[in-house]
Amino acid sequence: RELSREYGVKDSGGAPLTPSENLTPIHVAPIPDDAPEPPKTHFKHGRPSATWTYRDADGRILMHVNRFDPAGNKKEVLPVTLWRNAQGALEWQFKGFPDPRPLYGLDRLANASKNAHVLIVEGEKAADAAQRLVPEAVAMTWPGGSNAVAKVDFTPIHGRSVFIWPDADKPGAEAAFAVADKLAKAGAAEVHIILPPDGVAVSWDLADAAAEGWESKGVIDYIQANKL
Repeated sequence: RELSREYGVKDSGGAPLTPSENLTPIHVAPIPDDAPEPPKTHFKHGRPSATWTYRDADGRILMHVNRFDPAGNKKEVLPVTLWRNAQGALEWQFKGFPDPRPLYGLDRLANASKNAHVLIVEGEKAADAAQRLVPEAVAMTWPGGSNAVAKVDFTPIHGRSVFIWPDADKPGAEAAFAVADKLAKAGAAEVHIILPPDGVAVSWDLADAAAEGWESKGVIDYIQANKL
């Protein structure tokens, strides 16, 4: 059908092969009520060890992100998004959200006070840990990790005071400065980057801090003493 359209190829009866439908899947978000259930397993990685749901400011689901921890292999973090196929049916795919990608925590942001600070970390697990440790702030992150900052829509944070707590490694630091640049362009009121503690393991983050027993006051005191 693509060849027919491009080069005028005809079928055996001489009639043009004209496709009746667009064959390109169409991304669907927010998720409608008649959508099927998202997949519970991945054909290669099996069942996820964790799932995080991205929602818009009204609480409507935009996509899911699954983490897989296959035995003996590096973790895999895969988005699950909804698409409408050429036949008009809705189907989930392990495929990224089209750019610009949404932030994780937009529903938290919408429900927070206008004066609440935003605490940005890398990764959904760290964001949930940050929200528990600093409940008066709005903990958020972005999908895709350190190399995907440029693909994300940071405009919802316009006018907010933001603190970025990076992973304790070089990619984390580079991502933090890239996020700070995006936030400045998005109109954040102020942006601070937090220096990770000395002596922690590579890629250490607030999820690790929570696992090590850090408490809310300790995190807040640390932020105030180590912000750039």
